Amino acid sequence: MSAVAREPPVRGLVALFASTIFCSAFLLFQVQPLVSKSILPWFGGSPAVWTTAMLFFQSVLFAAYVYAHLLGRLRSARAQSAVHVALLAAAAVAASRVLPDASFEPDGEDAPGARVLLILAASVGLPYFCLATTGPLVQLWFARAGLGAAVFRLYALSNLGSFLALLSFPYLFEPWLDLPSLGRLWTVAYWAFALQCAAVAVVAARRGPAHAHRPAVLEPAAREPGGHGPGAGTPGAQDPSRIAPDRMRRAAWVLLPALASLAFVATTDHASHDVAPEPRLWIATLGLYLLSLVIAFDHTRWYRPAGTAIACLVSIVLLAGYRDLPERLGWDWEVGVAELRALHYAALFAICLLCHGELVRRRPVDTRQLTAFYLWMAFGGACGGLFVALVATPLFDDYHEWPAMLVAAALLAAAVLAREARRARGRAPAGVAAGAGAACAAAVLYWAGAFGDHDGPPNGIVHTRLEQSRSFYGTVSVVERRDPADPRNDHRVFFSGRITHGVQYLHPELRHVPTTYYATDSGIGETLGYLAARQPSARVALIGLGAGTLAGYARDTDAYDLFEINPDAVRIARRWFDNLERCRARELRVILGDARLRIDRLPDDVKYDAIVLDAFSGGSVPVHLLTREAFAAYERHLAPDGFIAINITNAWLNLYPVVRAQAQALGMGWRNRHQPPDPARQVRRNQHFVMTRDPTYLSRFPSVNRIVVGADGVPREQQLDLPGLPLWTDRFSSVGAIAWRD
Repeated sequence: MSAVAREPPVRGLVALFASTIFCSAFLLFQVQPLVSKSILPWFGGSPAVWTTAMLFFQSVLFAAYVYAHLLGRLRSARAQSAVHVALLAAAAVAASRVLPDASFEPDGEDAPGARVLLILAASVGLPYFCLATTGPLVQLWFARAGLGAAVFRLYALSNLGSFLALLSFPYLFEPWLDLPSLGRLWTVAYWAFALQCAAVAVVAARRGPAHAHRPAVLEPAAREPGGHGPGAGTPGAQDPSRIAPDRMRRAAWVLLPALASLAFVATTDHASHDVAPEPRLWIATLGLYLLSLVIAFDHTRWYRPAGTAIACLVSIVLLAGYRDLPERLGWDWEVGVAELRALHYAALFAICLLCHGELVRRRPVDTRQLTAFYLWMAFGGACGGLFVALVATPLFDDYHEWPAMLVAAALLAAAVLAREARRARGRAPAGVAAGAGAACAAAVLYWAGAFGDHDGPPNGIVHTRLEQSRSFYGTVSVVERRDPADPRNDHRVFFSGRITHGVQYLHPELRHVPTTYYATDSGIGETLGYLAARQPSARVALIGLGAGTLAGYARDTDAYDLFEINPDAVRIARRWFDNLERCRARELRVILGDARLRIDRLPDDVKYDAIVLDAFSGGSVPVHLLTREAFAAYERHLAPDGFIAINITNAWLNLYPVVRAQAQALGMGWRNRHQPPDPARQVRRNQHFVMTRDPTYLSRFPSVNRIVVGADGVPREQQLDLPGLPLWTDRFSSVGAIAWRD
């Protein structure tokens, strides 16, 4: 009996090929959040960790597709099999340790983006590369082995595996297993996959020649932009000379996935900075991106061009104008964190489905073009991430790629809508559709400009932007506002993202007056004032620099350590504000790097009388600074009667139950201090949570909660408790449960 005769039946081989593709995709997208989450605290919880990781993964994916394309061009099937089995063996050895150890922790002086790329390459580079080759290579072997025509459904299956991996990581694996256990489990699963893929390679080598001289049709052609239905004829009716892609089609293979990738990266970045850099948000956006691929590639019946284009335009307008549109239309609609996320998710999914649906309409029908199609597609996907990491971040001073992406998507939707209208009813409806799309793009541009500025100044105030910069850690800027009617009101404002993080008066008599969230009658102001009255000298740690306002509380007997992760923030604080220069502390240190790592590395005999957490990135919260492990590090370096003060001011999230649970876990008393806004003093609404074991302080300064008016018109204290909220740890944290409900 021949070797071929001894092989499993065709149905069994199809199952083997499909299972291999599914497992590779599952492992591929399990390791992404696994490794990214493990290094997130090393870089201050910055959303840029995720976008940089995506740049790495997309770039490696492109390199893997290049390998698959070149390997598929070898004429010997046995040579293809031997080369790939050797790669599988090498990657299996490298997969024995996918989680980076402490030796990779940054020291605060190196470039964070390059450091993230180095860590990922050293820890998971080769196994990820090997997994990424599986999709196009196994599909090519599947088509050449004559096992079926629906090759692109295998790609849909691959993305389904990726989608399920993303869902299972936070909801099935993460709640029950710590990161080291997850790493070991992933390694074992990878070894099982390597054996399975090696079996597929052997089968592919046995089933006929690797390089077909006669073109084989993969499946009925998708409905072409100029055609009249799925597959203008039978596969056999296709003329091979007309199947070869032209330049426009190849350009679409790059540009459409590039726009989808840019939409994914830019939306993830934008949502992370506006809400919180939480891994589950990143998983959700990537999951929607993958789901659009599953739907588009499974079958052409699922993608409806006109309906998708209309949904795309509507979601883009709503997302771009969510701050202004409800008021202008008279809607009683106040956007909270849930609504904001839903708008981001809806627009992202509609844009990605539009791009991927149009991409499928232009897919090849010849096996000779299969790996080239995936190669150009992967190149386009990598271009989206490369644009954000290598162009937008170093060259743009704000997140301009986000409105630019929305405009490009609106124009694409308008073009698709015009094409469909032209087919259905003629040129006039096509012009109307194109005009509607152009109007949507113009609206996006208007709103992007209108909200590109930060909090607008009152009428009559001269508003001058002195500096704005963007880095791995986000955007920071300085604005000067002068009042011609009263020079005593002249001041400078420090912004992180769109959020005010410091104001300093320019008038000599008022320069020393603390403002914004740090007034003397704020929670932190009362705490530092009490500390100064209680003892003649104090050692204070400030996490988050801003404009350096809190340094003004220091006396000449005090020692202040200021922890700041963003070098741009330090430069701006020294250049445009003089709080650090005027600080009277006998010892003032600005320590660059992630505060949690820096505090954790301090000698055990370093004790602080107060640790102030004031670290923000735009309106978001570095989640890793609020976990049980983080507070354990703070307590280890806190004096017995010291204070941990946290600025929990946040427009989207109720952080009170999070920090109260940490205080309870440490056995410390606490108070909450809400302060209403006072524009005459440049005081913003703020809320501080202070935990301590000093009973005198707690009795002298009781909690002051915000007073809100209920639906019945009766004023009452704002409800802050959320019973049953789990304690945040490095293994678990979710912002979904703490979104403001009123």
